Amino acid sequence: MTTSTNDTSTDAKTGPESAVETVSELSKSRGALADGLTLIRALLTPVIMFIILKAWAAKPGDPDGYVTIDIKLALLATVLFAIAAFSDLLDDFVGGSAHANERRFGWFDDIADSILINGSLLALVWALGKAKMLHWSFAVPVLLIFARDIFVGLRRGYEMSKFGFLETRLGDLKSALLMLATCILVAAPWLSGWVDQFRASKDNVMQVYGGGSPVVWNTGLTILWLAALLALYTGWQILISKIEPEKKAET
Repeated sequence: MTTSTNDTSTDAKTGPESAVETVSELSKSRGALADGLTLIRALLTPVIMFIILKAWAAKPGDPDGYVTIDIKLALLATVLFAIAAFSDLLDDFVGGSAHANERRFGWFDDIADSILINGSLLALVWALGKAKMLHWSFAVPVLLIFARDIFVGLRRGYEMSKFGFLETRLGDLKSALLMLATCILVAAPWLSGWVDQFRASKDNVMQVYGGGSPVVWNTGLTILWLAALLALYTGWQILISKIEPEKKAET
């Protein structure tokens, strides 16, 4: 009797079919990783907000009407915000766009961005208000951005969650500007110190440290105003557009 040594099992998958399954599993893993990065971005937001509030809070030894900003906490808030903002780029690179089939929670991507930006800006508004340093030039664009996101979410939230968000170049530019502006504003306390050190090496030291450099804050504020105007425009476009399964767009 002759015994065959060939494996005739039909369970083993080889060739193109096996390659397709391998690619599919890899895509699912990348999608899961991208969703995880999105979730981390949202979870970092309350931590960043808490640190901002602590950094700008009055200290026991502060004179009346004066707040000493904790530079180390401001730096920590900046680093965490930068990490969270970078995760927005990384999740698209790893798992594809928010609407890729491999991403189960891709719809939460844009929401996580709004949570991060609005949460950080509102924390700054509250902290500056408590420190009696809040100015309308900062409060107005923050409230416009926050109100825009709430209004668009209430009016078109269900349709966008069902059919997707409208992706436009202006929408992407608005999001990028908001991330940049918020990061600069959060970093202003310690970044302004660096600018002052540079100025002190060239100008009168007493004049420099007597006034403090407004360049960093004003730069962030200018970008924030531009982002707020873009947010209003893109929000209006979303409200008047017809959202269908074939059309997907971003807030």
